Amino acid sequence: MYDGLRVAVLSWRGPGDPDAGGSELHANEILSRWAQHGVEVTFFARTPPSATRSSTSPFSIVNIGSEYSVFARAAARVIRRRQRFDAVVEILNGVPFCSPLWWRGPKVVWLHHPHTEMWEERLPFPLAQVGRWNESTVIPKMYRSTRVITLSEPGHRDLVAAGFNNVTAIEPGVSPLFCTPPEGNDQASTDRPFRLIAVGRLAPVKRWIELLDAIEPLADRATLSVVGDGPLAGELQQWKDDHRADWLQLLGHVSDDDLLGNYQEADLLVSASSAEGWGMTITEAARCGTPAIATNVLGHSAAIVDDVTGELVATPNDLTDAIQRLMQDPERLRRYADAAHRRASSLSWDDAATRHLHELGRLIT
Repeated sequence: MYDGLRVAVLSWRGPGDPDAGGSELHANEILSRWAQHGVEVTFFARTPPSATRSSTSPFSIVNIGSEYSVFARAAARVIRRRQRFDAVVEILNGVPFCSPLWWRGPKVVWLHHPHTEMWEERLPFPLAQVGRWNESTVIPKMYRSTRVITLSEPGHRDLVAAGFNNVTAIEPGVSPLFCTPPEGNDQASTDRPFRLIAVGRLAPVKRWIELLDAIEPLADRATLSVVGDGPLAGELQQWKDDHRADWLQLLGHVSDDDLLGNYQEADLLVSASSAEGWGMTITEAARCGTPAIATNVLGHSAAIVDDVTGELVATPNDLTDAIQRLMQDPERLRRYADAAHRRASSLSWDDAATRHLHELGRLIT
């Protein structure tokens, strides 16, 4: 039905960008499936400031502009070549491409979460205040009638409350790469330290130092493996050195096979992040039979069913007691693991891609 459909996708960063995160992973999974079904996808994103990671995306990626100029330059390129596209998908990450102002054809916006305090983490005063005001006031008005797709029902409620009128929630999938460990791998053994894992970009929004501070009181009984790279890598290494934290492993960016193994070997995934659209690493770990304890923010509350597939806590400081209680209750840990695996196993990228394409198709026909 959609074979030959030509779609321009506008994004701040693209698959393979060294700063790519969950939003880019989501886009790559959805758009790769569109391309495999005959949709001609052209993905416009910034030119990465450093070497890109390997990417096997089956669609065209056009790197254009810098971290900030990409918004104007990508929009201008699509406007000039408007006859080549049937529809536009805008991935909105705080700073808009303003597609409602210049694209009158079919379009959808993918908006995973508001950025709230992330503005202060990335920009100085008063630019941070301008960014926050723009996101909370200007953007909802600009996109009021545009079809917006978010990741969860909690996200749907937040966007409607913010002033968006046409919002749909489509949950993401989880890669079939992630699976439970082979039988006989005893994760609940008492003759070894309790194994914690945290996965994500080493960026301020993840509140890594607060996470390490919360785990340190458990260091005599637990270890923590941190998977990911990013601008805070040096700061985390310095923290480890200063605290002589032999219990902490900083693994950096790892292969998919190594990530799978780390998920499978862990007893519990932990996160102190202050903002998420969806807790993708929570879902990946859950598919491997590893439950999670995380801060109660939008994306975490979508990925974790509190006291069923894991637990949500109010602040990073609360992680210490929550983890300690679970370390002392292996039966509850097993219940969480089983429930988390069942829920994660119900999520499919194929289903998510089909639903996304159907939403766009409704605007075209």
